[in-house]
Amino acid sequence: MLRLIFLPILFGLLSLVLSCEKVFDVNSAIDARSSELVVVSSFTLDRTLQVYVSASGSILDDAPITYIDNAIVELYRNEEFLTQLSFSEDKDKVSNLPFYSAGDFQPQVGIKYTIKVDAPGFETVTANSQIPTPIKMVSSEISDLQFTEMMGEKETQVRYLVDIAFEDPGQVENYYHINLLKQFREFAIIESDTLYFREEMRPVVFSNQLNTNFQVAHVGGGLLLEDEGQDGQTIRITLPVEFSYLPTRDELGKLFIELRAVSKEYYQYFSTISRQDGVSDSPFTDPVIVYDNINGGQGVFAGFSTSSDSLVVGY
Repeated sequence: MLRLIFLPILFGLLSLVLSCEKVFDVNSAIDARSSELVVVSSFTLDRTLQVYVSASGSILDDAPITYIDNAIVELYRNEEFLTQLSFSEDKDKVSNLPFYSAGDFQPQVGIKYTIKVDAPGFETVTANSQIPTPIKMVSSEISDLQFTEMMGEKETQVRYLVDIAFEDPGQVENYYHINLLKQFREFAIIESDTLYFREEMRPVVFSNQLNTNFQVAHVGGGLLLEDEGQDGQTIRITLPVEFSYLPTRDELGKLFIELRAVSKEYYQYFSTISRQDGVSDSPFTDPVIVYDNINGGQGVFAGFSTSSDSLVVGY
């Protein structure tokens, strides 16, 4: 089975179906009956659209995933041809994966975009999606903040609740991805001076015990949510955060909150992947069928928009 791996930001979210790399050889024998194009792209406002293209293997084959560098990748807007994406010689800085880029083009809200991918030896694949209107947060706050020094350890345990509220637009299905990112700054004290070396953002990954019919703990961090039963209302949600860190090495910074309004394709793809990740290995457990919107292939082409806030976490 194709391995699915989530890349945190986020907003990365783009290499879920790609794991190992090898060079693509157009002369190699590819069994078209057991291999399909895998296309992955999560796109948003004010960012260059990037598309990752690979070949799936046979379900009986454990060989590495093959990245394809000679595909023709075209982008359309409401059936109108926009541009042909170019293959990048440099790998993506977040995912370290090869990709196709739309150059200076940046997608906009509410427009249906279609991707079309052709590669030698494969069936042509297509997919479409759009970016939803951004949703602003009404409020966000931290409550019940607790710091506990762990007995016999150098680590400190931190616990708190994050309360978030936002207005759901009525008369339409809405889907969300709430990301929480913890900020840390590594430091050292040298001759009474505090020197900072690097800053790191760590995603909050929730337990699948939070899962219901209408919300799913995202395997890569955060919570996926649909507005079932709350259409047109103020959605309020409380998320528990718990982690440990080394106060002698890391300075605890802010908590960054990212509210993504996501397309239905985004929600269905990542929610089924996340549910699949939480399924027991028991042979008596029902399997989760992973949704995809790539016609003729596998993967996802999905839009999202973002609103952000940050909160101070401290004593």
